Amino acid sequence: EYEEFQAARGYLKLANKFFLNRSIDLINKGYFRSLSIETKKANINILLETYVAMIIFSSLLGFFVGLIVMVFLLFISLSFVWPIFSLYDGSILIRLAQVFWVPLVLPGLVFFVLYIYPSSEKKSIAKQVEQELPFAVIHMSAISGSGIEPSEIFKIIGLSKEYPALRKEIRKILNQINLYGYDLVTALTNVSKTTPSPRLAELFSGLSTTIHSGGDLKDFFEKRAETLLVSYRLDREKYTRV
Repeated sequence: EYEEFQAARGYLKLANKFFLNRSIDLINKGYFRSLSIETKKANINILLETYVAMIIFSSLLGFFVGLIVMVFLLFISLSFVWPIFSLYDGSILIRLAQVFWVPLVLPGLVFFVLYIYPSSEKKSIAKQVEQELPFAVIHMSAISGSGIEPSEIFKIIGLSKEYPALRKEIRKILNQINLYGYDLVTALTNVSKTTPSPRLAELFSGLSTTIHSGGDLKDFFEKRAETLLVSYRLDREKYTRV
């Protein structure tokens, strides 16, 4: 299945309208290289240029929201007892010194949260993938024993509903083969660089080498499944102890 590319809508379209050119300029100057990698590994279906434009736009909005909050706090005092809101009757200069930081900190906080979000999402996806990976590799080992073509192994796993997180990564390989015309070895090498899970990246790299050298796929999958199961049990033990 495939979907047509969709133009940015709503908030993203608005961010593009004001800051897309600025975003492209910053990216061309070499900024946001690490963010480019993280958005790919986090499977965020937004162009890097649009995501950066959204960060800039959101940070600017954060500044204006901070100004509104600062003005509000200049004249209104907050309390944990009733009445919660009351007019501030002290010195405005002293009050300004207490709240001037709000419009400065808020946009920085917005920028920071949006910048680290792909990394956080990547770690979450990696954890889900690595929970499914040992059992998927056992499945691959059983399939490879029938002498089936290697690319068909990934097609079976990619269409299976047993591995909801892993199938998204497997489909990257199928897309590389079916849409871009790459051979399986090249597809495995390419996807190993953008998958969020280090264990899956290692599996793809090792499998690429095995196929290229004409090695035994069933033997490769069996040995890798054994290693992954040991890692899975150790992870579960750490989780139960915590």
